[in-house]
Amino acid sequence: MTTASFETTEFRRTFRQETDDLLRTRLIWFISVWGGIGLILMTIYIVLLLQGTGIANMLTNSGQKAFFFLTTVIWFGAYLGSLLLVLGKRVQSQTIIYITMGLVMLDGVQGIGTRVMDMSGGPSLAAFILAHFIACCMFPWTLKQALVPVISILLSSAFSLMVIEGEGWIPAVVTTLLYAAFATPAVFISGVKHSQRVQRATNKFLNQRYGMLRQELAYARQVHEALFPAPIATGNLCYTYRYEPMRQIGGDYLYTKLSDDEGRLSVVIVDVTGHGIPAALTVNRLHGEIDIAFAENSDISPGDMLERLNRYVHLTLAKHSIYATAVCIRADYKRGKIEYASGGHPPAFIRGVDGTLEDLDPTTFVLGACSDDDFESGQIEVDFEPGDSLIAYTDGAIEARSLEGKMFHIDGLRRLLASQAVLGAQDSTQGLWAEKILEEVAAFRGGLPPEDDTLAIEIFRPVGVSGESNAQTMSGTGVQSHP
Repeated sequence: MTTASFETTEFRRTFRQETDDLLRTRLIWFISVWGGIGLILMTIYIVLLLQGTGIANMLTNSGQKAFFFLTTVIWFGAYLGSLLLVLGKRVQSQTIIYITMGLVMLDGVQGIGTRVMDMSGGPSLAAFILAHFIACCMFPWTLKQALVPVISILLSSAFSLMVIEGEGWIPAVVTTLLYAAFATPAVFISGVKHSQRVQRATNKFLNQRYGMLRQELAYARQVHEALFPAPIATGNLCYTYRYEPMRQIGGDYLYTKLSDDEGRLSVVIVDVTGHGIPAALTVNRLHGEIDIAFAENSDISPGDMLERLNRYVHLTLAKHSIYATAVCIRADYKRGKIEYASGGHPPAFIRGVDGTLEDLDPTTFVLGACSDDDFESGQIEVDFEPGDSLIAYTDGAIEARSLEGKMFHIDGLRRLLASQAVLGAQDSTQGLWAEKILEEVAAFRGGLPPEDDTLAIEIFRPVGVSGESNAQTMSGTGVQSHP
């Protein structure tokens, strides 16, 4: 069952439950109000009949009197029986619908019968029209349900006029149309009320679902952010990063692993196609695969990790048109080297202590585009000296657009990294680039919301640090969303 069909089924179940409760309550009201009015009128009529005065004199023979008392007993019996039924047990809404239509149609049958018996002083179709109007105002009828009693009684009345009472077809048609005109406002009211009730129920349901979704997303974000590592601020190898998802959660992901001897730092950056919850669910699956890979081999090379991720994406996600870009990095401060393999990921940069930039271009295809037999990581090794910084990012940084629709591009990022704008009161730019990139991208957008998830990370070797431990880390989960 799809999400849409599940929500439709859930809404229908909720709406039906509300209809059941409303029908039951309104039926009790209707019986009390209309039944009470009928009881008062019938009591007055019986008193006048016993006194032999007023309109009661219209009952001139025993047949009319018998019909009057029989229909009165049936009328009150139907109303009392319906009341006891809904009070005594839980009745389904469809049954209550039939009961309400039956009670209203009973007035119509009684009216036709009094006309046939030539009891012009007794109840007529006017009582049916009034009962139908009250029912349309009280019951949550649909337009179709409001039409059923009217059509049934008016057709029966027309048949009675032509066949039983011997009237011509013209008087029958005119009388039927006249009563139909009187019944039209009630039918219109019923249709409008039903439409409004459906709209209110829909809005209420959507508001409730939205509130539940917000709570679930808040919890999902906590779970998602718990996957991210804490930045390392001291030692021979440090890193810091900033993350701004397009929505509450996204498809960018960062994984780090520090070797036992603290001489090497492995980093995996993944950017999954798509946004929001689907992308975040995919990230969770990839997180498990990366975890298993490092658990099986804590010294796995960037190239082997990229090939493993490609195989996983190709076998499990590509058949659903889900792909990913990734860059796997291993920094070794003892050797002064960076090993990396990039699967379709935007170029990373090594920024030297003198401000020079070295591009680290992709080494192979997007993950999942081909099978592992045709996939080669193309791992590359470059120098990484004290004072150097490796800056990597996801495409949300370079694809950001300004108010005029211009894209930030890699050149915009390259100009930023070549500048000394982040120095301020600092003596070094190290540890500041991730934050500066997101700030610059946000400023470039000019207040527009992000159109993609954006992750920026800086891995750096502090100048003048040797033999120190990376044990100290910055507090918190490490997921730092740009404000």
